Amino acid sequence: MRCAMWWGACLLWAAVAQADALDRLTSERLERVHGAVETLASRRTELPRQGPYHEYRVNLHVHSAFSHDSRGQLPNIVAAAKRAGSNVLMFTEHPAEHYDFVTDGHSGIHDGVLCIPGAEVKGLLTYPRVSMADQDALEPADFARRVQQQDGLSFLSHLEERLDWELPGLTGCEIYNTHADAKEEKRLFSSLQNPLWLLQIASLVKRFPQETLSALQDDPRLYLDRWDELCQIAPHTGVSANDAHENVGVVIRLAADGKVAITDPLDDPLLTLDLALVRPLLPTAAEAGEGEELFRMQLDPYEYSLRHVGTHVLATALTREAIEDALRAGRAFVAFDWIADARGFDCFVDSADGRLEMGSVAAWAEGHSLQARAPLPGHWRVIRDGTCIHEADGASLRLPLEKAGNHRVELSLDVAGEPHLWVLSNPFYLRSR
Repeated sequence: MRCAMWWGACLLWAAVAQADALDRLTSERLERVHGAVETLASRRTELPRQGPYHEYRVNLHVHSAFSHDSRGQLPNIVAAAKRAGSNVLMFTEHPAEHYDFVTDGHSGIHDGVLCIPGAEVKGLLTYPRVSMADQDALEPADFARRVQQQDGLSFLSHLEERLDWELPGLTGCEIYNTHADAKEEKRLFSSLQNPLWLLQIASLVKRFPQETLSALQDDPRLYLDRWDELCQIAPHTGVSANDAHENVGVVIRLAADGKVAITDPLDDPLLTLDLALVRPLLPTAAEAGEGEELFRMQLDPYEYSLRHVGTHVLATALTREAIEDALRAGRAFVAFDWIADARGFDCFVDSADGRLEMGSVAAWAEGHSLQARAPLPGHWRVIRDGTCIHEADGASLRLPLEKAGNHRVELSLDVAGEPHLWVLSNPFYLRSR
């Protein structure tokens, strides 16, 4: 009964939270969340990795200056990834005629971070092994199949726009997308277009940068339900999408004739105002020269965007081949690491033949049990074929499996009185004989 009541509370909170992230951007709430995150960090237990694999934190759906809507330079993005605790950046540039996203894209090890080139194209996050420059006329299904044939990866992106897509050549799909989450916040999204509002919340962003971004997070149930449906058709590796651009914010520069020019971080003009209107907020304006930057506020710096959510991959080595093999096999889980570092989370099926890793396709048999553990205790839900079959609380889970089906795990944490999804495992595909 207690578990059912807990999940009911989650649903009630979700209904309230879905109202709009704008309501969560208050000093009192962000301070509570910040304190709760610090408490969770102090209570976290380091768990050694079990099984034969190493764990690597991967960010998919990352844009740089190759894309028209980003100005990010590789050294800065790599430095941000290291601060966020990431080992791999899987770029997804917007294709353009002046470069080839495969042959010119960011690749190799840079300051210890593995970079893999790719593109956001035709509704996919795609990572081909050879140039696709002459494949632009292909339909999405044919494009995904061509990438698959040459050992590349493709993930269905922005599911909210493609709920009816079923492409046989896919590796998997996004099960969370930060940009899609943001688009649901209608009032917040409207406020982001108002430079004066951005000025007003600048002090909050400076004090609580990660918590400000986290205000976007809602339960991605639309994505998860569709993922469960797709996995009924064929295995689909679930990944998170940071959709990182570092392009949301405001920049103010001194202009001619007693004016200030307000632009976005891409230098697109937003507004021109009299300096007198903003001088109380900009004490350095009196000493500035024309064109000098007076103020900059960034809501989505790479560091915080990359830390917000990540895909933890179980692979044999930090190489492109090993990371892609793991993603292809489904040996991965998604974690909202802004809440707490999820490294060490472990989920497997104990069978008569030994340990089955996430993503395994195997025959179901009597005696199989689903087992999991986490660095922090939370609320567990076991999902079979899209339906919750078990709930429990604690730092670990053990559940005898009574029948065949696709089994996956969700783990939630309480953050300042608000239930939040923390970890999402990939499924185990247990088939009837």
